[in-house]
Amino acid sequence: MKIASLLSQHAGRTPNKAAVIYGDDILTFGELDRQSNRMANALLAKGLRQGDRVILYVGNSLELVVAIAALWKAGALPIPITTWTVGRELAFLVSDSKPFAVLYGPEQTVEVQNAELPGDVMHIMTVPSKHGLDLEALIAAGDAAPPPPLPPQPDDAMIGYTSGTTGRPKGSIMTHANLITAQLLVSTYCDQSGDDIFMIMTPIAHRVGMARLVTCFTLGASVVVMPRFEAAAAVTLIQKHGITIISLVPTVARLLLEQIEATGAACPSLRAMTATGEAFPVALKERLAAVLPHVGLWVFYGMTEGGIPAALRPDEQSLKPTSVGRPMPGVEIRLTDEAGMDVQTGQPGEVLLRSGAPGQAMVAREYFNRPEANGEAYKDGWFRTGDVGRFDEDGYLYLVDRVKDMILSGGLNVYSREVEQALEAAPAVREVAVVAGPDEQFGECVVAYVALKPGWAATAEELIAHCRDYIAGYKKPKYLFCLDDLPRNVNGKVVKATLRERAPQDILGTD
Repeated sequence: MKIASLLSQHAGRTPNKAAVIYGDDILTFGELDRQSNRMANALLAKGLRQGDRVILYVGNSLELVVAIAALWKAGALPIPITTWTVGRELAFLVSDSKPFAVLYGPEQTVEVQNAELPGDVMHIMTVPSKHGLDLEALIAAGDAAPPPPLPPQPDDAMIGYTSGTTGRPKGSIMTHANLITAQLLVSTYCDQSGDDIFMIMTPIAHRVGMARLVTCFTLGASVVVMPRFEAAAAVTLIQKHGITIISLVPTVARLLLEQIEATGAACPSLRAMTATGEAFPVALKERLAAVLPHVGLWVFYGMTEGGIPAALRPDEQSLKPTSVGRPMPGVEIRLTDEAGMDVQTGQPGEVLLRSGAPGQAMVAREYFNRPEANGEAYKDGWFRTGDVGRFDEDGYLYLVDRVKDMILSGGLNVYSREVEQALEAAPAVREVAVVAGPDEQFGECVVAYVALKPGWAATAEELIAHCRDYIAGYKKPKYLFCLDDLPRNVNGKVVKATLRERAPQDILGTD
């Protein structure tokens, strides 16, 4: 089963239904099907072959949606990347993935030139330009008939590059089975249907945005796409189009909630919010429940390589507020120690996932051209996530750290997430990240970086003292530094590596 086949089936059933709404422009399922047919056939005529890769270096747009559909119809693998990517990063992605082509807009021309792409890479541009093929002309030149049908195998659908917070990004190969299975499991479990109206507020190049595009193609649902997130515009679109389900990361949820609190917008059509990415702060959940009591919050444990292995339902948010939920149907989760042995209930261990053979259900097939990384991550059918978690007696999973983020202080393990949750409970705290710092006596110490809410004030001493009611004394931050904002990568994740690098100097500055 291929995603593009599902798209074509919806186009046959409801050709005039809006597939994608972007500003004042509407792309129906019928027109999306025809345009993607044309582009697929045009690229095949240019020499594109099944399994080839194409980097999509373009922001949210109808052109991006058509390109993704066309590549799936041609059997190629889209590699969507954000427009924040700079020349050196692009050069690495090209050298690593060896793409057939790169699609980009005029705003990206300088970075593409800085990347010095190999001569055999085709340049396709969203506007007429001397630098590459014109996308509109390319689509117009293609045959509107469906391209040749694809064989069942290979089933590779796309490559999603990990955020690279601990080193060079790795390209995770996701199959059509991965994307379709994840969507159908989520839609069944979360009561989503083609009658819902979804919205993409984050880049389609991110996992959350791409997942909602797969929702559109798979369920035949309409999706409203924002060029970029802006809280006031998002609230306007929710009310204008009667959005029923939004998907976001906690950072976007916080900004959206601040706008709703400031304006008193009721958003009556909205019935569900799905959140994935970094941990969802409990205080933010409580604010959401107070302002939008009719909106059910679903918190997903998600990742590029593992799909959505666990979920916390709306009715469980107050019962297990710090949990990421129970395993999704069809997903097995086990926790192991450093020797690979299962840990007891309540004890922390590395999170391992299994959902059929890699590539068949939730877990991605493998990393692209990374045999060593595959050997480390895939063990006897299980995928090692690098996350540290624990199960409670009711089978709920709690994430306590990344394996590489654990702090070893005086022979005792301190999990950064536990400290972060304690600090997040302080009224003045907006965001927090905890890392290890050097300590002559204990080897490592706990260092916290905090961003305060606008208009609030708190000293490091006050925030450290606040932790005493939540965690053991040895887990409290030894040092706490306030920043205007925490450093983030292009995917919006906090880059703890940057904080670890600056921690020694910040600690010296306190002497």
